Formats: sequence, C-alpha cells, structure tokens
Amino acid sequence: MAELVGYGSSEEDLVDEDLDIKRKGRISNASFNKRKVIDGNDKETGQTPNGAEILKAPLVGPQAPPVRISDSDVDISTPLSPYNSNRLAVRNLTLPPFPNFDIPSSPPGSPPPEMTRKFDNFLQLKKQGIHFNEKLADSSALKNPMLLQKLMTSAGLAENDQYATTLPTNLWNPTGFPDWAYKEGLAKSQQHMTEERKAESTRTQRERLDFVPAGGSQSLAHAHGMNHFPQAWGRPRDDVYGAYDSSYLHSNGPKAHTSSPIVTGTSVLAVKFKDGVVIAADNLASYGSLARFADVKRLRIFNQRTVVGFGGDVSDMQYLDRLLLSLDLEENYSSSGHDLNAQNLHTYLAKVMYKRRSDINPLWNQLLVAGLDSEDRPFLSSVDLLGTTFSSPTLATGFGAHLAQPLLRKVVGDEANVKSVTREQAVNAIKECMKVLFYRDARSLDKYSIAVITKESGVELKENEQLEGQSWAFAEMIKGYGTQTV
Repeated sequence: MAELVGYGSSEEDLVDEDLDIKRKGRISNASFNKRKVIDGNDKETGQTPNGAEILKAPLVGPQAPPVRISDSDVDISTPLSPYNSNRLAVRNLTLPPFPNFDIPSSPPGSPPPEMTRKFDNFLQLKKQGIHFNEKLADSSALKNPMLLQKLMTSAGLAENDQYATTLPTNLWNPTGFPDWAYKEGLAKSQQHMTEERKAESTRTQRERLDFVPAGGSQSLAHAHGMNHFPQAWGRPRDDVYGAYDSSYLHSNGPKAHTSSPIVTGTSVLAVKFKDGVVIAADNLASYGSLARFADVKRLRIFNQRTVVGFGGDVSDMQYLDRLLLSLDLEENYSSSGHDLNAQNLHTYLAKVMYKRRSDINPLWNQLLVAGLDSEDRPFLSSVDLLGTTFSSPTLATGFGAHLAQPLLRKVVGDEANVKSVTREQAVNAIKECMKVLFYRDARSLDKYSIAVITKESGVELKENEQLEGQSWAFAEMIKGYGTQTV
C-alpha cells in the first residue's frame, strides 16, 4: 500500500494542503504528522524522510498525540486555496488509520451475457477503425436543438415530465405553476410585448414632422404620399394609406415541396466481379449548368460491407446520409449480434423512397447499393425516386446509363459472366467509363471516388482519384455538331 499512497505527485499535493492547515490554524498538527508518517515512511529504515520514527501505537484520528515539526520545514510563501484545509479536515476525520485502496472484488455471478456481447461488438468495431465518439461528434442529428423533444417523444415522456422530481408535491410541484410561467406562455407574452412596441413606434412615427423643401412646395414623393424616413424609404406613408400590411410576406398557403432539384450530381457506375463489386462516382455537384462544387463525395460507406452511391439532388443526398448514420449507430449499439447487409439496406432505402413518393414529396435521387448479401455474395441493385428497384451485374445512373452501360456490358454481359471477371478487369472497366463520361458529359469531372467491396478486405474507398491517360486528339477531327470530319 505504500507504493499506492506515497507516489510523488500525491505527496506534493498533501504537503501543500498540510502547510495551508498549519498556516491557518484550522486543525492541529497531529493530523499533519500522522498523514506524513503514514504516507512518507520508508520500509527499509522504518523512518520518515525527515528522520522521525514511525509511531508504533495505533492511530485513532485527530486525537493522536501531536508530533511537532520545525518551522524550517514549512514553506508558506506560496498562497494556497482556502478550501484545502476544509477538504483535508474532512478526509482526516473520515479516513481509517490504515485505509484500504485495493480494488474490490467482482460481485458474485458472471457478467450479463447481453452486456458482454455489446462490449465484444464495440471492441471488434474498434479494431476496424470505427469510433463512436467521432461518429457522435460529427452527427448533425445530435446537434439538432429539437433533439430533446424527439428523445422525450420516443421515450413516451410528456412535456412536464422533464421537471419531475422525487420531492413531495408540497416542496416541488411542476404542474402547479400558472400557464404564463411555462415557455409557451412566456413566448406569447414576448410576442405581445413586441407587437405593442411596434404599435408604439408607429404612433410615434406619425406624430413626427415631415420634411418640407425650402421652396415651400412639397416634393413629388411627398405629394404622392411616400415616406421620407430612412427606415422606410420608398414605402407608402402610414398616415395617408394606413398601416403597412406585411402579411403578404408570410405565406399561409399549402406547403410546397421540391419540384425540381437545383444542385445535382451526375452518374454513378457499378459492376460486379467474382469476389465483390466496384462502384464509382465523380466529385462534382453542378448548380444547374454551372460546375459549382468540385469536392462533393457521393459514395457513403455503411458498416464496412456496403457502399451507397448517390445520383441526383445533393440536399436530398445529405438527408439520406443523416438517415443512414442514425441507422448505423442504432445497429452498432444493438446487442442482437446481427448487422445489416447490402440486401437489407437496399430494401430499407426502397421503403424510404416509396414512402416519400407516396407523400408527394419524393427524394430526387437514384441510388446504387453495392456490397455483399447475407451469404457474402456480390450484391448490386438500384432504387429511384419512385421506389422502383431492379438488379443487374452492371448499373449506372444519369448520363452513364446511356454512355457507360454499353461499355460495361461488354465486360460483364450477364450474371453467368460475373464469375469469370477479375477485380483488375472490373476496376479498369470503371476507370475507362469514367474517362468517357468526362469526355462526353458536361456535368462530370476528372476527379472521382472509387470503392471496391470484397469479403476479405471489406470496403476499400479512394475519394480523390484522378483520370489518367486522357487524349483529346479526336476533337481535332470533329467540326460542327454532327459526325462530320475535317
């Protein structure tokens, strides 16, 4: 126990605290010397570092006989906290003479199996480089100020339950306050006061004198009843036309949803091979016809076995990304021992897209889900904004469905050919298609992301790949808009 109690940093803190006690005179020197003898003794010599003999009699707290020390051993030049003496007094009065700092033994019985599975799952994910603290810190859902209301609704708690306590109702009754004391009543009172201040400001403004030109004739703006005050230039005068009606600024009509996407991403390509799937998408997000954002990653990893590629509206892609992050956290915290594979995730996304379509508020995206199914076989499928799903050994969205699909089908014609395609062939075919899209698609970019999903290596994602071996020599032979040659 001497090794646990007498290490250097604790000894220095203890001396500082005891010096403060001696200077302020709040406790006798007996407690100081007892702690000094207990914590600073030497096993071999049986003496303290100052040469004092160790007390042989049992120590009984602050009633032990005092042992004096010389004033030369005390350095009171450094001011100490006024709370140190109180803390040390409580500690000396409550600690036993020989405290036991050993870690207590485990309770009887084995740990709960469910808790053991959770810890095993966390350790396994940590070995794969998945850290939940980082995910939680980056989660925009947890930064939502309305998160508390959602959690309370999910837990079945009412609004007043957040003020509940174990105290009796005569001491604290959260439901006994008047209506104006709650946040809703305070918000109404604040709104009422704001409206009164606006009305008072309007009345004061009407009582002010208007500017009159030196010539004695009114200006043209004044003759037409326009306001000259700087805060209301160009606005009709209230005393001529009545109070300004700003209700048109607040639309009370039906809620409108997105009818056409604004910032969009173009093609996503994917192809199966005998051991997995290759998927790629460029990093460009176009604002209409403007190549506005050149660093938008449109491939998302899900649980190290699945990659989702997004084509279409970028804002809807961000919504789906937050949805998948919440689902990933929920699945990783689950103790069931099962995780979602690519086929499960595709079914989930299909239900989400179909539900939003049925609400007449579709998500303007086409998704490619690539990964491994429950039997670790290559899986590739698509879902669009209507919730329509289909699978194929090669898939592409956007312009890639017209330009890249014919090239990919030359490599993988049908499911029977998948087993004969190697990883190198699939990767080279995707890279060649990305080059063709950069040549022909005005909404594409020469920087792209590519991911390879296999059973052995999981997901291998590269997000800043550059097209290589570009050649624009064919452009010299083309003139006009057709296939004419020079």
